[in-house]
Amino acid sequence: MQEVKTGKDRGKELDCEKKGAFLARRKKHSTLTAGVYYPKPEAIAADYWGVFVDNTPYILLVPDEDRSAREKAERLAESANFRTLLEATLTACERIEAKPVDGRAVDWAEKLTVISASRSGDVETGTREIGEIRAILMPGCHQAVADTLCIDDTLATVIDSKFPRVSNFDDLPELSDRDVKMSLGNLEARKHPRGGH
Repeated sequence: MQEVKTGKDRGKELDCEKKGAFLARRKKHSTLTAGVYYPKPEAIAADYWGVFVDNTPYILLVPDEDRSAREKAERLAESANFRTLLEATLTACERIEAKPVDGRAVDWAEKLTVISASRSGDVETGTREIGEIRAILMPGCHQAVADTLCIDDTLATVIDSKFPRVSNFDDLPELSDRDVKMSLGNLEARKHPRGGH
């Protein structure tokens, strides 16, 4: 039996396409990107400031030329938007706080998701080298958290002070169909068991 699509179904598809194109535009103009990171010994031995969710390290912050890791961790932990993001991903988050972290005391996974610097205007394909690391997400952190930290005005500016402030993302130039497909294809690849970026 062949599935019949109604006008309402086609409307939902168009809505999803518009949202996908919108997210792809935000990703392209962001100065941050999520990527896969294989921790090196010097990273494991380093000291960090982290955001703890219910006494468990959730995100480790790395300083940049404008902000200390402590300032980033404190601002993120105090952010109502961050709490809302955790709740939206069904992450239990009764207590969110910033604390210093000894890298040797962290349970490091073989590979982790990081948020790294990226050039605004590049379309990320998942094939380039990792830029300068801004944050390391601990195992169990939802991928949607990483993606949102890269594009949300309020949260991304905590991670990267150079994040482009845009009052209206509708003012950004449209992406070509190719750019949208590359960006959305990359999102789909992350869902694949062997995917990742």
